[in-house]
Amino acid sequence: MTVPTSSSPAPDAPAATLAARGQAAIARARALAPLLREKSAERDAQRILPHDALLLLRERDLLNLRTPQAIGGTEIDYGDVVRVIAELARGDSNVAQLLIPHYVYLERLRLMGEAPLQQRIWQHVRGGALVGNASTERSTAKSGEISLRLEPEGSGYRLSGRKFYSTPTLFADLVFATVLDTQDRIVYAILPTDRAGITRLDDWDGVGQRLTGSGTTVFENVRVERDEIVLVGDWMNRRHYTSSGAQILFAAVKSGIAHAALDDAIDWARNGARPTRNAQVEHVTLDPFVQVLVGELSTDALGAELVLHHAADALTQASYAQYTEDSRERLDQLLTDTVIKTAQAQLATEHAALHIAQKLFDVGGTSTALRRHNFDRHWRNARTISLHDPIVYRSKAVGGHVLRGDPPPLGFAY
Repeated sequence: MTVPTSSSPAPDAPAATLAARGQAAIARARALAPLLREKSAERDAQRILPHDALLLLRERDLLNLRTPQAIGGTEIDYGDVVRVIAELARGDSNVAQLLIPHYVYLERLRLMGEAPLQQRIWQHVRGGALVGNASTERSTAKSGEISLRLEPEGSGYRLSGRKFYSTPTLFADLVFATVLDTQDRIVYAILPTDRAGITRLDDWDGVGQRLTGSGTTVFENVRVERDEIVLVGDWMNRRHYTSSGAQILFAAVKSGIAHAALDDAIDWARNGARPTRNAQVEHVTLDPFVQVLVGELSTDALGAELVLHHAADALTQASYAQYTEDSRERLDQLLTDTVIKTAQAQLATEHAALHIAQKLFDVGGTSTALRRHNFDRHWRNARTISLHDPIVYRSKAVGGHVLRGDPPPLGFAY
């Protein structure tokens, strides 16, 4: 059993109040999505970094969704955070992805950190701080391996090295750097991004998700204090809800992309496409084949969304059980169930996003390929975000569990 910390998530209000806060946050995200959508194609085509969108997230209090209510946050169920990010991704998947490391690492701080550090970081976030990550290295033999190491100096440490895929550290106020301590243990060093020796490079040039600030973070003899460190310890080898919590947020973005591509397909059919002469109809929306296509695509998007919500509900339950469940066996059952449902959400949302983004072009004519529409961004974005963890391993984990009862793997990817 995990010992609850001072910010362990526990219902601090009647369920109706907690649900109301969640619904209000989802409504704010849903209202913001059309505003994000207005500029999403232009931002992607011209690579305009989303500083204005980040301001909108702050204005609508969408960075504080897990900040404890006791210090002025608008803490909601983790499953409702999933729904918020899916809504934002429907407007702009790049903007939604900015929030994935923010909520992933804050949740790991809640699970693994000491109370004084937790309170300090939560207060920064309450004031509008965005959290970024500096985990992945490109020079290691295998992905996920860590080589950067804290070097002792006086009462603290120094850190030097480079990290890549640092979403969204280019825009962030704080960064969680995943490094090794002097005992070869994995730790998070939580640092302000304006500290001397930290340089953030805008060198992410991916085919999709171009605006997530996922480039290089350079640490040059950076000072790290002892009270800025979180020991990951044996959490790498234990099942816990924050692993599923990370994976399901990627599924949320893919669900949003599926809906965004569907929205463009519908708008194009209604307002842009010309009917083919073979259809012998006056308007594309009267073409029976287009009607069939849009009917199938809308069902795909809805089906993936429902699977996502199913997993989100399991995540909410697991996030409370992690801190309150006395039975290790019961906790493992809940966590395993969440892993499997999250993997299914990953599968469903990835298939829907890629399929709808491809079939969008069948709604009407060669004009869909014109660069000014930038319809291809949906496929590029879906394909890029799908590469975080190979989906075939998700399928294997689900299949092995269904067929044999095999437990899914341990580690931060499950």
